[in-house]
Amino acid sequence: MENSEVIKYKFEAADENEELIIKGEIYGRAALPALDDLKLNAVIALLNSVDQQNFQAAGKSDVFTELIKEIEETVDAIKKHDRFQGEIK
Repeated sequence: MENSEVIKYKFEAADENEELIIKGEIYGRAALPALDDLKLNAVIALLNSVDQQNFQAAGKSDVFTELIKEIEETVDAIKKHDRFQGEIK
């Protein structure tokens, strides 16, 4: 069920104090009605644009390590559970 139409998906994330961390939108084609393939392709594209050396040059290697750990934990949880949207459902 490949969709030839370019779709826009908006997203945002906030911290525990409801302060905005990130807000954005992605455009692309999706084969799934829930657009999960589009979302994962966006994640892959973003990850491929990150260089560890930029964190090192800024003296922020600890931030890199923390973020990578969070990414790995999130991926592990997504793989482990049939339904996962920031919390186990």
